[in-house]
Amino acid sequence: MLEKYFLRRPGKKDQQAVLDLMIRCDIRDVGQQDSDLSDLQYDWREIDLDRDAWLAFDGKGVLKGYAAVLPWQTGRRLVIYDDPGTEGDDLFLGLLLLCEGWAAARLRDNAEPGRKQIVTHISDSVDYQKQNLANVGYTINRFIFNMQMDLSGEFSLPAWPEGVVVRTARTGVDDKLIHAIVQKAFRKTDHPDQPFDEWKEFMMRADLYDADLWFLALDGDEIVGTCLCFPYEETGWIRQLAVAEPYRKRGLGSALLLHSFHAFKQRGYQKVGLAVESANVNAYRLYERVGMKKFIQLDEFQKIIT
Repeated sequence: MLEKYFLRRPGKKDQQAVLDLMIRCDIRDVGQQDSDLSDLQYDWREIDLDRDAWLAFDGKGVLKGYAAVLPWQTGRRLVIYDDPGTEGDDLFLGLLLLCEGWAAARLRDNAEPGRKQIVTHISDSVDYQKQNLANVGYTINRFIFNMQMDLSGEFSLPAWPEGVVVRTARTGVDDKLIHAIVQKAFRKTDHPDQPFDEWKEFMMRADLYDADLWFLALDGDEIVGTCLCFPYEETGWIRQLAVAEPYRKRGLGSALLLHSFHAFKQRGYQKVGLAVESANVNAYRLYERVGMKKFIQLDEFQKIIT
């Protein structure tokens, strides 16, 4: 499957070429750019490039494919990009099997309880990738909707529940309190709590963390809601919205979202986005009520390594 291609490991000098490839695939798959250099750089800091990632070049030395095996809370996540025009060459399938073999070997070697899952995320619109995954034993685990809000028009001011005020995060003071409310809000049987150090490493990474975009709702001294945002280059991004159980259905989630919309608009952003699982119907309806619309559907495919 990969006989037409020359494979080598990526290096820092390849970052822009890989990002360009990712953007070309984004435009084919979802109609717009959905990749960011800071996220790619973060991924590469999390893995060993000499072991966990590959580049595929054609006979003219043009980059046509990129694949990596990344850490995942319940196992490993595969990231695979095949350049537009290679759909008939089985490049995606070849990179998929290459990554899967390496991920499965690592999971078996580590023998960590509960970490036996290989996942990958692809756009629901890309039928040949979905078929390739199904053919080699992957099944759909869940759907993820990326939603956006157009900030160019007018939208409501936040209406806070009685007694609730909002402030920004205090780095080093609020960190563990924020982590605790987020984990409790997201907790379910198939979503174990994320350890604090792991959560902090991603959420407070130096390239994106901005305490002025971490909004905390307080009732007295108690944090009862959070809206934690990242300032990406093109789009404001809401990473984690959490509301304590007693404060749900009181408008606090809507108020936090609207507050973040106004903050991003003041910074000159034209749009803001977030991701939500399809099973989370209440959250999806909340985002629709404040004016957000679905623009990408991702399918999470999984395979369990036994």
